[in-house]
Amino acid sequence: MPLLSVVVPVYRVEAYLRQCLDSILRTAPEEFELIVVDDCSPDGSGDIADEYAARDSRVCVRHLKENVGLGRARNAGLDVATGDFVWFVDSDDWLADGAIEAVTKRLEPTLDMLIVDFARHFERTGASKRSAMARALARSPGPEVFTAVERPSVLGLLHVAWNRVVRRQFLLDEGLRFHPGLYEDVSWTYPAVLAARQIAFLDQVCVYYRLREGAITSTGGARHLGMIHHWELVFAAVPADHSLRPVLFEQSMRQGIAVLGNDARISDRRLRQEFFRRLSAFQRRYAPPGWTPPGGRIHQIKYGLLARRMYPVYSALRWGYKAARRQGPSI
Repeated sequence: MPLLSVVVPVYRVEAYLRQCLDSILRTAPEEFELIVVDDCSPDGSGDIADEYAARDSRVCVRHLKENVGLGRARNAGLDVATGDFVWFVDSDDWLADGAIEAVTKRLEPTLDMLIVDFARHFERTGASKRSAMARALARSPGPEVFTAVERPSVLGLLHVAWNRVVRRQFLLDEGLRFHPGLYEDVSWTYPAVLAARQIAFLDQVCVYYRLREGAITSTGGARHLGMIHHWELVFAAVPADHSLRPVLFEQSMRQGIAVLGNDARISDRRLRQEFFRRLSAFQRRYAPPGWTPPGGRIHQIKYGLLARRMYPVYSALRWGYKAARRQGPSI
């Protein structure tokens, strides 16, 4: 049984897949498992995966009969994984040199989750920049192995599947599966980090996160309404008396406000109104007693308008602010 299984779902990534798989296999040990899940990709991604499997016994390929989306493709990989730990790596990203070795050295049988540092890679310019949030966690005080309650700052990290290595039996015991739809990482990572009894952080860039045009989260559409649904799943999984629910709520509202004001994600006026309505209902339902909205005056106004369900006023102020700033950021 290998110590580590890496699961890579693939869909329309033939231009990036070789770099991803090479970065994983280059320094991986003999006792290692790479599971490539072909999510019924219409391009040559499945053929590339088969090519790697044919020449490397550490590679296993699952070809799905229909496209199920990123979350359920990860589940399909988890279902056949045999490693003690599982790492979900996105197929358009790649691992840094030495990442596999550094991770495997840090893994311990009692550890539930190892969070790794990463760098954003901007495809348009070719530049890379190390994560600031993860570095802040590395410098913050607290035990080396911790729970979220002991170090709540862990909730301020970018919560995605690919920046954490998780003990497989822990996932099975907690029943942690990816739900379908965009923002699937939200309803998986937050319950996982809250349930983990031992978390550690590896202060080393292990993943290069590719920011590219055409990525799902950078394109608009009704799928972004799913963000609110995934946060509802988080709050359904977290006990009402959990001490970190106020922190979770603040995280959810920060993300909601950011998506609401993002023209690239929500460009249609009617869709923005519907997102506002759902986010407003979410705020009223889950806001902790006495909750004080974070941020400056503009943020205070936005949270207040949400609480009062005053979309026409929000819309008028938003467009007025954009007109005044011309090319400034939307509110």
